[in-house]
Amino acid sequence: MTETIELKQEGELNAAEVVKFFDNVRNEKGEKLTQSEKRGHLRFLFVQLYQDKEKNTCELPDGRVVPIVVHRRQEGRASAYYLNTVQAPQEAILKAFAERTGITYRTRKPEAKKIGELIVSDVKHLFDEVKSEDGKKLSGFKKQDRLNGLFRKLYEHPEENICKVAGKKIQIIVERLGINNKAAFCLNSSEHHQEILAAFAKWAKCHYCPEKEEPEQLQEKQAGELTARECARIFHKVENRGYEYKKYTSEKLVQWFEYIYNHQHLNQVHLPNGSEVELIVRRQSYAQQCYCLNTSDEIVKPFVLKRIAEITKAEICWDNLHIKAHHKNALYKSIIAVCKAEQTAKNEKDKTYYHTYAQKAYESLSPQSRELTVTEWLQHIASQKSKA
Repeated sequence: MTETIELKQEGELNAAEVVKFFDNVRNEKGEKLTQSEKRGHLRFLFVQLYQDKEKNTCELPDGRVVPIVVHRRQEGRASAYYLNTVQAPQEAILKAFAERTGITYRTRKPEAKKIGELIVSDVKHLFDEVKSEDGKKLSGFKKQDRLNGLFRKLYEHPEENICKVAGKKIQIIVERLGINNKAAFCLNSSEHHQEILAAFAKWAKCHYCPEKEEPEQLQEKQAGELTARECARIFHKVENRGYEYKKYTSEKLVQWFEYIYNHQHLNQVHLPNGSEVELIVRRQSYAQQCYCLNTSDEIVKPFVLKRIAEITKAEICWDNLHIKAHHKNALYKSIIAVCKAEQTAKNEKDKTYYHTYAQKAYESLSPQSRELTVTEWLQHIASQKSKA
């Protein structure tokens, strides 16, 4: 008999929305999972519990018995599994789900990340002699992964996670929620920066290098600059960089952005007028440093997007690329520059890219003319100039 799948109700939560409430999510090897692997395993547990009709029930204080996990569909999307947090209090369902699946329900939500608290990507360059368990010195993404593991390990040992500053005992590593509501482990460095970093380095048996601290403040993220997360919908089929496999596009792009930024020969975009600009820029966004595409200038943007697609072997999803006419004069100049690039392009693939971008930009510009395409519009402008 075919199952009747009801429409999703407002308030029913998926795995990504509740991942912050659960801990001790482990795979079949007993390894503790984090980030995308943790979310993926929670989705698996949703399905597994739903299929066990006897276990998939929760008795509420008022005597009602309701399902813990429900199967729902949304218009235009594949069906999925959600926690039944509409028919019952959220806390009761979350607690029951944790009990049935053998994981830990967090009764306290992590605090919001404070200015000055630092995640691994913010400080990895400040630590040297970071080594694997077998004593091998690490670098690059292996070093970052090792530091992430050490942050978690220290946090899970409260008796060691202590630093004495000015007669007070404070935590070295704290768990916080970022602006995207994602939990992460941070150095508790909002007030005592050097003391906390030095304490962590001593515990981790690595070297803290204060001389590598940046003397100047990074520039604030500018309007139009795109983070890896914001680019994920634009670039499809991004290749993995290096040895480490990443499932999600945003994760792949984070690796690419950092790699390109640290390799000057890659971090350049040659413009048709002969000038060069940076492909990736480093910025301060709220309390966190990040890498962004250098797309704040409308004239530069099409050439930046083209270059990052070439390096990462990605395909551009034109339906998801939004070109907004905030400054019509800049967008007009961008269209002219892209059309000139199309005329001088040496292969059909480049010509197609420039033409497609110019057409999308033209549609966003919406000039008061009868022409439907950018080619017709430019021909009209040229004919008007010749008559003048």
